[in-house]
Amino acid sequence: MARTVAPTSALLEDWDAVRYFLAVAREGSFSRAARALATDQSTVSRRVAALEEALGRKLFERGPRAVVQSTFGAQLVEQALEVERAMLALQDRAQACEGRVSGRVRVALTEGLAQHVVAPRVLPALLERHPELAIELLTSDAAVDLARHEADIALRFFRTPRGELVGQRVARIERVLLVSRAAKRRLRGVAARDLPWVTYVHPSFVAPERAWLDTIEAPRAILECTSVETQLALVRAGLGVAVAPRNFVEVMPELCVFDEVELPPLPPLEVYVVTRAAIRRVPRVAAVYEALVAGLRALEER
Repeated sequence: MARTVAPTSALLEDWDAVRYFLAVAREGSFSRAARALATDQSTVSRRVAALEEALGRKLFERGPRAVVQSTFGAQLVEQALEVERAMLALQDRAQACEGRVSGRVRVALTEGLAQHVVAPRVLPALLERHPELAIELLTSDAAVDLARHEADIALRFFRTPRGELVGQRVARIERVLLVSRAAKRRLRGVAARDLPWVTYVHPSFVAPERAWLDTIEAPRAILECTSVETQLALVRAGLGVAVAPRNFVEVMPELCVFDEVELPPLPPLEVYVVTRAAIRRVPRVAAVYEALVAGLRALEER
């Protein structure tokens, strides 16, 4: 006879078990859940199996290529989410009681902001001022879920909806057409739509400059890439032109503004600093948040 345990009790007894269960439910596989949790697949599988034993029911049906929630597992997701919300709120409340500027702060941001702004202009002074801080930079173009504690602070290019998150716009960065100095001479006299465009593409959203390129009837780019840093490397190599923040000419002397053609105005790039309201005043988070605000505001003032 299968052992039966009240689902809520079993879930509450082991918060880590909830994390593993929800990770597999969200990711759809043990391997992707392991990557999301920064652990190995065998650990995820073992922890989920232990939870299934405690509950006396299967949470997932294991297939050769995919993991599918059982009917019972699907019924538990909302309860598990309630446990997750409660535990994350408890963690935030505990952090709010801290009084020292010390400990680890995770900042989610793009590779470009990390390399060209945060590393050279924010971190040196911040870490000198607060030597007990530890900073973890999570570089990606994907938007992390701050509410699920995937990071403590995020730098974003879009406004955050109101709710448990708070933030502010810190810069409106002018965007221009960038080209290598050598290619600029070669491309003089070429019509805008015929320029060798190098564009950034992302699998989950359409880059704003795509709509702008459509207004000048530019055809499909000769080069596309899923990394802004790679996009800039291609332009620096003289392979084409790209829409990018003007500030890059300051850190990449091979680049210059391509102003040989008349173009409609480019929309500026808005930068926001965002965190959870519950931890905004935690000393270590506040110190990093305020340093980022000051460092990014300087981009607009230049």
